[in-house]
Amino acid sequence: MDLDTSRLSHRQKAAIVLLRLGAEGSGPLLRGLRRNELSLIAEEVSSLGRIDVAVADAVVREFVDAAQGEVLPPGDYELAYGYLESTFGERTAREVMGELDGSAPNIPFQFLDTLEPETIAENLVSEQPQTIALVLSHLRPSQTAEIISYMPSETVVQVGLRLGKMDRVTSNALQAVEKGLRERFAPVLENKYLSATGGIESLVEVITLADKQIEEVIMNGLADVDADLAAEIRKKMFIFDDLQLLEDRQMQLVLRNVDATRLPLALKGVGQLVKDKILGNLSSRARENLLDEIELLGSVRASDVEDAQEEILDSVRQLEESGEIVINRGGSDFVT
Repeated sequence: MDLDTSRLSHRQKAAIVLLRLGAEGSGPLLRGLRRNELSLIAEEVSSLGRIDVAVADAVVREFVDAAQGEVLPPGDYELAYGYLESTFGERTAREVMGELDGSAPNIPFQFLDTLEPETIAENLVSEQPQTIALVLSHLRPSQTAEIISYMPSETVVQVGLRLGKMDRVTSNALQAVEKGLRERFAPVLENKYLSATGGIESLVEVITLADKQIEEVIMNGLADVDADLAAEIRKKMFIFDDLQLLEDRQMQLVLRNVDATRLPLALKGVGQLVKDKILGNLSSRARENLLDEIELLGSVRASDVEDAQEEILDSVRQLEESGEIVINRGGSDFVT
């Protein structure tokens, strides 16, 4: 006998379908929802309570029957564009469809996509609010949200007013604004491309991906030629967050070689995974004492925390150099 599901709202039914699919099965569906839709569904799932299995199955059957019985519209360019625009916005829709048909879509202010939101905000904030609003209206909403987060609140209010009242702009006016901004951003763009190649970060990435033998050749050679550069690279190759990747026996070895009085300061404000890794390799008494000491520290200077963390990392590097710890730079596993 079919169960009556009419008492359930559309949102409740959607929540039930997601629960029935499970976390992995519902992933593709959730990725297709907008942010506000995700919030509504999350709220519904959290307040759903206990649902009878028979009712859940009836809702799923209703969902499948509706999907199978629907007459599909013929697929065409406009339909594909519409789907993309409704989900990702006009800008992304134009980019994707432009790639499909081989054309080069004329997307206003696309040159800003290569820059960080903070950089865009710093160079855009001196413009008139109307100009800022015009630029932001042609960027992705997520990109716009990040950019305005770096602007003064009074500027954001004025820009928001212009965005809310903005009407269509002529192509000539748009092109004029874009040309002016290209000139303003030219030095920033040049520096962006100049700094995008080479440098310490690039070398660290190469060494990290290389096998141990190549790493030793590079690092030993650098140490002979430029000891400061070699030291800087070693610092960037293993940061404090990487402690969470150590095996327990390695972590215990590190803890035996560090100044225990520096641990509370080093753990102030760190991520939970790193903290758990260290606390998990201490005795119950030592763990309780360490947590108490962290709490008693109160507010501390970030530079002091960094110094304490660097002392622990120095110990890790010394253990590696002595061969007591072997760090596999090519992956996330650490072996002794």
